[in-house]
Amino acid sequence: MARIAPILLVIALVSGCSASHRYTEADNQKTVHADLGTSFTVSLPASAEAAAKPAFSAGVLEMAPESGDDAGRRTFVFTARAPGDTTIRIGKDFSLRVRVVSVSDRPGMRIQ
Repeated sequence: MARIAPILLVIALVSGCSASHRYTEADNQKTVHADLGTSFTVSLPASAEAAAKPAFSAGVLEMAPESGDDAGRRTFVFTARAPGDTTIRIGKDFSLRVRVVSVSDRPGMRIQ
């Protein structure tokens, strides 16, 4: 058991690094950072205006099929596919600027 504990700790730490972020209307017009290969969600209230399809750079992000929930919210899941910047626009009132970076490009996070 003493040998398994360090392995479980490493797995828990690695799993925690891939945690998904959730952005809402409170994040409108903000800039966020996403690590390459990670996913995040944008959840907005459903409305006639919000029925607009998201516009973004498909070269930087990939979007899964939209989903909804019983609380009347639309949820979009995006995955960071390539380094770069893009702005997600949904309707005329919501935008979220996303900067996708490689973990190895961050100061203090060099991978060798």
